[in-house]
Amino acid sequence: MSAMELASKMQQCEELATRMVRTFSLKGMTSKLFGQETPEQREAKIKLLEEQKEEGEEQLKVQNVESRDFVQNAWLEIERFKDQKNRDLKEALINYAVMQISMCKKGIQVWTNAKECLSNLFICLSHNYMPSFAAI
Repeated sequence: MSAMELASKMQQCEELATRMVRTFSLKGMTSKLFGQETPEQREAKIKLLEEQKEEGEEQLKVQNVESRDFVQNAWLEIERFKDQKNRDLKEALINYAVMQISMCKKGIQVWTNAKECLSNLFICLSHNYMPSFAAI
C-alpha cells in the first residue's frame, strides 16, 4: 500500500466518522439517492478502514526501511565504484609511464647506434678509405 492509498483510507475514515464528504464521490451520491447507512454499517466500515489504515502504516514503515537500506547500499556501491575507478586509472597511468620510459630507452638505443654508424662512416671518409662493396 502506498502513501497515497493510506492517505485515501484516512480521509475515508474521517469522512465516515464526521459524515462530511469533502470531495465528490460515488459513495456520497449513492447515500443521497438510496439513503443513509445504518450506524452498524457505518461502524463496520470505520472498523474495516481503521484496520486497513493500520496495515497500510505497517507496510509503509517496512517500505521506508527497505528504501533506506537500498539507498545506503547504493551509496556504498557508488563509493566502491569510485575507489575501483581510481585504482584502475592509477594502474593505467603507471603502465603508460612505464611504456613511455621503455620506448624512450629504445629510441635512445636506436639513435646511439645510428650515431656510431655515422661516426664510423665519417672516420672512413676522412681517411679516404672506401670499403669494398664487392663482397656484398
